[in-house]
Amino acid sequence: MTLPVHSRRLRPLALATGLALTLVQPALAALSGPVSVSLIAPGGDMSGSPAFVLSQLVNPAVGIEVGDGSDIGNYMLGGEEIRFVDNSILLHVAAGWDDVDTGELSTGILGQGADTARYEFSDLAIAGQVIVGFNLYAFDDYATSGSSGVLSGTSASLLSPTQLSFGLDALRFVNRGNGTSEAYGEFRIDLLTQPVPEPASWALMLIGLAGCTQLARRAKARNQAA
Repeated sequence: MTLPVHSRRLRPLALATGLALTLVQPALAALSGPVSVSLIAPGGDMSGSPAFVLSQLVNPAVGIEVGDGSDIGNYMLGGEEIRFVDNSILLHVAAGWDDVDTGELSTGILGQGADTARYEFSDLAIAGQVIVGFNLYAFDDYATSGSSGVLSGTSASLLSPTQLSFGLDALRFVNRGNGTSEAYGEFRIDLLTQPVPEPASWALMLIGLAGCTQLARRAKARNQAA
């Protein structure tokens, strides 16, 4: 079958436009560093400590774990850790407070007013990519399904393409039988990215869009003349 002349003209432009658009589809990519990690507690914690902010630069290949000599590591409870694997942030967060009045197990880290207690990850960078979203899972062994040690309060926010926040004060944990000593949640945050188009790709897309617009205008003019 022979295509009409205007269809033959439109075809390469449409292909060029489609090719350029495929370069900005969501994808997964590997995380690079260093990453700035902050533990922010606007209301302090249930031990009676005042508000505090602990911040440090972290090598993604090393991460943070309890007792590693870092500010955040020295504050962590037994078993807690933050690790970075490929495009994922992995968090083991333990319960630090057992509310005898309500029976709730929480981190024991407090927000204040509208300001929540949280981890913040800044300077997130993936070569050739821009972070556009994330998937958050709350299952043991950092899996995407299975058994969870979390009752409620799981939340995260992408504050910018380089900054993500993970809430701590609203978390409530399953009682695993030994109170706070064994209550914890494991979280996996998969960062979603899009490639940063090269200038040639942007030019190709713009040429295609301009060509399609011009052909549409000519077709409209011919129809009006007829």
